[in-house]
Amino acid sequence: MPDQAATQAMRLIELIAWLSQRDSEGPVTYARAAARLGVDADTIRRDLEVLFHMTDDFHPWLASLSVGLEAKGFTIRSLGHYRRPFRLSPDEVLALAIGLVGVPRGTAIAERLLRTLSADHRPRDVERQFVLGPAPSPHVEQVLALSRRARDEHRKLDVVYCGSSGEPARRTINPHQVVTAGASWYVYAWCETAGGWRRFRAERFLEITPRKEGFVPRDDYRPLERPEELLSADETIRARVVFGAGIARWLRERYPDGRDLPDGRYEVTFPVADPSWFVREVLQYGAEAEVVEPASLREAVRGMVLTP
Repeated sequence: MPDQAATQAMRLIELIAWLSQRDSEGPVTYARAAARLGVDADTIRRDLEVLFHMTDDFHPWLASLSVGLEAKGFTIRSLGHYRRPFRLSPDEVLALAIGLVGVPRGTAIAERLLRTLSADHRPRDVERQFVLGPAPSPHVEQVLALSRRARDEHRKLDVVYCGSSGEPARRTINPHQVVTAGASWYVYAWCETAGGWRRFRAERFLEITPRKEGFVPRDDYRPLERPEELLSADETIRARVVFGAGIARWLRERYPDGRDLPDGRYEVTFPVADPSWFVREVLQYGAEAEVVEPASLREAVRGMVLTP
């Protein structure tokens, strides 16, 4: 006994919506469509015949409907009410998430967007923090590239790092995470020298050398996920520089918080977060600038002058 018209109409609506909203545009077999709708394949064929006959006369709701028969089955595509919902590709989701971080309350939305990605497309935990801002300097880019490679290949790094004390120290570290926040880059690593976890500012690496020796990722590693977890790496170094009397007048304009010395020279105290920047800043004044303290930055400037 034929289906009632209302039942058949509801089945056609479900069929159109299902096929129009699939990710694939390929044909579907009669058997698969029948299993989806809980009927037999002959019923699906009769439904399609009804749909074809409807196109003999103009119906506004059919104007955006495309129906085709193929060797392996049939296709239905609606550009109207039953069209495929708006979706983003994985790359589009990542791009949108990065952009949202730059707007008020955008970070929370970005996190929800990232959770919609499959495991294959989701970014690693170490890279889930984004920032909009100036590109890293060439020095920082090199530090980040070597750190990421060591992280991914589980290789140790020998580094010379200038900490908040201003004194550079040689360390061996096992990088587990590279992260950015507040326009600064950080390497989160197990420091073999200190015997604990440390948050290193990327620009404070004075030297970085990969080792052939590998390391086993630690079981107690927990990724950094909030900017406040990086505050311990944000302490600045205070450096004292004395400029010659011949350029003191211009330095007073550029650094008005300095102090005049009895012999006409001008002294400036710099809060240094990036030692490589500080070295470049001092070198532009040549012999007219003398780093008084700390000794580590004095030696860093001296080393650049003596480098052939």
